[in-house]
Amino acid sequence: MDAESLMNILDSMEDRIYVVGRDYRIRFLNASLRREMGDGRGVLCYEFFGHDPAQCQECQHGMSSFEPERRREWTSPANGRVYEVSVSPLHGPDGSISRLHIMRDITERKALERKLQEQSRSLADTVRRQAQELFRKERLSLLGEIAAGLAHELRTPLGAILTGIKLLEREPTDPDRKVMLFELMKKETTRLERKLSEFLEYARGRLPERRPTPVGALLEEVRAVLEADADRVGAARIQVRVADDVGEFPLDRDQFKQVLLNLGQNALQALKGSGTLELEARRTAHHLEILVRDDGPGIASQHLGDLFKPFFSTRPEGTGLGLAVCKDIVEAHGGRISVSSLPQVQTTFRILLPDEPFQNGILRP
Repeated sequence: MDAESLMNILDSMEDRIYVVGRDYRIRFLNASLRREMGDGRGVLCYEFFGHDPAQCQECQHGMSSFEPERRREWTSPANGRVYEVSVSPLHGPDGSISRLHIMRDITERKALERKLQEQSRSLADTVRRQAQELFRKERLSLLGEIAAGLAHELRTPLGAILTGIKLLEREPTDPDRKVMLFELMKKETTRLERKLSEFLEYARGRLPERRPTPVGALLEEVRAVLEADADRVGAARIQVRVADDVGEFPLDRDQFKQVLLNLGQNALQALKGSGTLELEARRTAHHLEILVRDDGPGIASQHLGDLFKPFFSTRPEGTGLGLAVCKDIVEAHGGRISVSSLPQVQTTFRILLPDEPFQNGILRP
């Protein structure tokens, strides 16, 4: 094929085509490009197109003579249209090496991509709102089931407070009796407040707002909060172990801090001032695994299946909502929580969180 036939073929193409020599000057423009931008033969390419000269330097000298084509996008300052530009080495019969540029107008495609992205974001927002609404309705249905349990839990401390008030009315002159009754009422009021706070936290549940969270720093923060309660810790030790490959993980930091504090406080109550509490984080093939272990007395096997149910507690002073809240938070993160216990040896709460369970706010199957 002779040069004239080749030029005719290039001139008939809709794509804009031009050739630049090693001196940065335009050697050829096809008819489509000339119609759109004028005849720039002999003009420096970066002056004709309004490029940054640094781009021409990369095109001419950062690309080897036999390298595959490179692609970039360029927006014309003249008409605002967007082009995909492919650049390839072009070997002439005389041994010269130029650069062949093929420009394809992708303005409509880019506009469609932006529209699809906006629709995708809108859809993700809609799904998230609907998920939040479903989450709220499910919790409202649960409130009816647990209302009776709450009434039972509140009746005991309220009864004790009322009894204390009546006894104070009958025996106003006995100082020792007054102190004892006031201490009783203070204790029951604190217990009542704790029960109400945990119930409200459980009833208020929300979907997590996940952000990249340094897992090691989170566990250290939890340890610091637990160790601040010297009366509860006593002589017990709190250890943190975080594998080197854990790094960051998408979590709602406040919610997960609450989970780990609940588990840690329960463990310290079981240890009663002696023993070891371990907080550990490590990676598996497709999960982040968080373990909360203690070497306390353990949990009876007949109770293991009920631990995460609302209002179930093995302690008389327990509200029975702490572990239910933990379960809800973990599952809202797409994970699961389990417990195993060997009495007098070790109790372990195990949390498994899948890698990237959410995409654009949508829970993946």
